Amino acid sequence: MAQNQINNQPTNSSPTLEAAATWEGGPPIIHQNVALIECINATVLDEVLNGTTLKNFVVRRISPTCIAVDQLRTDEIIKFLTKRGYEPKVVK
Repeated sequence: MAQNQINNQPTNSSPTLEAAATWEGGPPIIHQNVALIECINATVLDEVLNGTTLKNFVVRRISPTCIAVDQLRTDEIIKFLTKRGYEPKVVK
């Protein structure tokens, strides 16, 4: 929790459970054991997904430029992308 600088009261910037349930995106979702693949733009991600079998590893599309994939398949996906010339940047 952050401290409100005016009156030194603790504040919580997180939405309440009630607000999360009515938020347009729905309640928060926690994914475990996934790796994220983020592309420079949606066109590149669509090209990768449509031109390869990477779509078989997708757990969820997070945004137009980001997907969550099975973490256990990370090495395989890196080799797969590298072989096709995409040269992924790996951040651990």
